Amino acid sequence: MRVPNLILSTSILFVSNFIVRILGFIYKIFLSRVIGESGLGIYHVLFNFLMVSIALTTTGIPTTLSCLVANKNATKDKHSKNVLFISTLYVAFFIALFISLIISFNAKYLSFRLLNDSNLYLLVLGICPAVVVITISNILRGYYYGLKDATVPAIGQVIEQVFRILFVYILINHIKKDYLNCYIALLGISIGEVANILFITCCLYKNSNLSNKYTISIKDFYNSSIETLKMSVPITCNRMSNILINSISSIIVPSRLALSGLSYYQSLSIYGVISGMVIPFVSLPFTLGSALVVNLIPSISQEVTLKNYKTIKLKIAYSILLTLFVGGLCSIMFYFFGDKLCLLVFKNKSAGIYLKSMFLLPLFTSLNQTLSGILHALRKEVQASIITISTMLIQLACLYILLPIPSININGYVYSTTLTAMLASLLHTIVLYRAFKFSNIRRLK
Repeated sequence: MRVPNLILSTSILFVSNFIVRILGFIYKIFLSRVIGESGLGIYHVLFNFLMVSIALTTTGIPTTLSCLVANKNATKDKHSKNVLFISTLYVAFFIALFISLIISFNAKYLSFRLLNDSNLYLLVLGICPAVVVITISNILRGYYYGLKDATVPAIGQVIEQVFRILFVYILINHIKKDYLNCYIALLGISIGEVANILFITCCLYKNSNLSNKYTISIKDFYNSSIETLKMSVPITCNRMSNILINSISSIIVPSRLALSGLSYYQSLSIYGVISGMVIPFVSLPFTLGSALVVNLIPSISQEVTLKNYKTIKLKIAYSILLTLFVGGLCSIMFYFFGDKLCLLVFKNKSAGIYLKSMFLLPLFTSLNQTLSGILHALRKEVQASIITISTMLIQLACLYILLPIPSININGYVYSTTLTAMLASLLHTIVLYRAFKFSNIRRLK
């Protein structure tokens, strides 16, 4: 893949992500009106639980598949490529099915623990199909990313969002029973993903490399499954650790902040402003960054297989420069116009103050996202995971120590997140620099 094609693929996914975000924003407005505040709370609790449940099958495995498929595609090894795809699809499906069955058998218990009401177990059952279909959808997208065809998954994401919204809108207006609205919204997650799967399957049916009678041996299935799991475990552990540490962080920030002399209500309000108003702005560069990384991992992985070291360096340099440009632009904008943006969007002056003080965070967090993706493509996923987990633990320790200090209080959050993001960028850069040595990069295959 030449750099211009990488730009095209990234642009396609960026446009797709942007459309999905706009549709998602409109959908959230609609949901807030039809299911009310309590229904919206239940929906988000179960949706967040769903995201945790599928983290095992939708983080490391699809990323690994795209990387390995790109390797096999570079050597024109159609059989190995198809073996990887089929074996990964089966492994991920059975893991997801197992998780879904555990949730369904413990629906009443989970309903009581999550919603404080065991009678709402039908809502828990409503997310069970989503565990399986979201997993399959991610595997199909990972395969296409490995083929460096971003168009199909990009269109599929838009179709998924459109069908979800249409299903929920039509059914809610047709049934007109308020107590079922939240259940319908949860079912809509599965319906949208099924539409996405059907679209990608139709595109896959036209793929000349696969047929509906394509078979693989038990030995090939075993070897490819082990290869996939071996690479995906560090990435999955990284993601699961992020979820766990972020959950702990969201719990300790208000409680530790209250020890600085503020009331717990004030502490909770300040944390709510940062997490609900500031962080969405800080996360803006990730819309482009996620599109870039998804294309970058299989692209660099393929060039490693072909030993095109000059092209690898060119793509890495391009991606880092693009990330620095977008992240730097956001940082400059937030420093000079952060207060005005928050007043305009949220009508909150304190949010603007916090956004301005955290102006460096978009630059370094987006840079970490890109550098981590590059290291995954270079088969340095273990090092990347260690860096991410260790810096998050350092951040957690800093939050615990700094937040209760009266002269620092919430500024401890600003210092901790910014400095640990800078530290992670430095460590990622060091690992990348060492990987660039010919004696090391030659063994990356």
